[in-house]
Amino acid sequence: MTRTNAYVITEPFRGQVRGFDLLDIASDDALVKVRACGVCTTDRRLFAGTLKVPYPLIGGHEVAGEVVAVGKDANGLEPGARVALDTIYRCGSCFFCRKGLDHLCLYSKKETKLEGVSLVAGGFSEYLIVKQTQLFLVADTVDFAEAALSEPLACCLHSVQRARLSFGDSALIIGAGTMGLLHAFVATLQGLTPLISDSDAERRCFANRLGFQTVEPSRVNEEKHRVNEGLGFDGVFITAPVLSLINDSLSYVRKGGAIVLYTSVHPNGTVAFDANQLHYSEAYLTGTEGRTRADFQKAVTLISKGLIDLKPLVTKRIQLDDLSEELSTMPSGNSQRTVVTF
Repeated sequence: MTRTNAYVITEPFRGQVRGFDLLDIASDDALVKVRACGVCTTDRRLFAGTLKVPYPLIGGHEVAGEVVAVGKDANGLEPGARVALDTIYRCGSCFFCRKGLDHLCLYSKKETKLEGVSLVAGGFSEYLIVKQTQLFLVADTVDFAEAALSEPLACCLHSVQRARLSFGDSALIIGAGTMGLLHAFVATLQGLTPLISDSDAERRCFANRLGFQTVEPSRVNEEKHRVNEGLGFDGVFITAPVLSLINDSLSYVRKGGAIVLYTSVHPNGTVAFDANQLHYSEAYLTGTEGRTRADFQKAVTLISKGLIDLKPLVTKRIQLDDLSEELSTMPSGNSQRTVVTF
């Protein structure tokens, strides 16, 4: 039996570090020593109580660590292996898994508890027990904090794929937070031309230092007339949780273009838009949820081979005891990903 300390959100705006005893691992499990876990907007929403979840809970889903022990069905996985952890459970046999849409697995959100505490991924813990199929090997040269960003990178790979764009196409990315920047990295890698819009001047400057073009929101329409003979952007990605951006995007995208709603909006996601505008323009409006196993493997490969450098996005490292203070604030300016390190 392994003893672990974990950060527990006991109720909205309250949390503490508690000790737990982990059960013995099953034959297809692995015990992982968590080395890094990113702090995502979802974690801040869990702390603020804007998501409908049971309390108490342990959050944290951007996880990287080291394998400590494996069950008897190891399949080549050995203690000491450096891994990124995909916290989505995939049954492999439900309707969606059989169709290759394993990120929509009917059992991906099954409730798991540890001594009465719900694990909402559970990465804010010194140790985790997971299925071996959830682990992806990471190169020894990759810092654990950077490896933890495999999960959001995989989600952005999936998002850009949803737009069905072609080499050379233009992509307006709304929001210069971590997810917006990851979209820009992926878009560039795939031969697209990204332009990032954000109202925060410091965030625009941060994106500029990474080599990306940016624009103030008030000038997006001006930039729209510079692409595709003034007809609009090929793709628009909404990474900021603002409902009005859906209507704005309908005016930014060209006919036959794509709008991808990457972010969820809480507590109320209801929005009205002109259905005729969508109909007559043949614009493609879609959401995106999570990532497939293939997306996750691609993300880990890109990071391990140094094809995407995510080090600049890790702008703050904290300890488990610092989480209450961190979750109480929203990042702004030059702040990007905060990572809990162990």
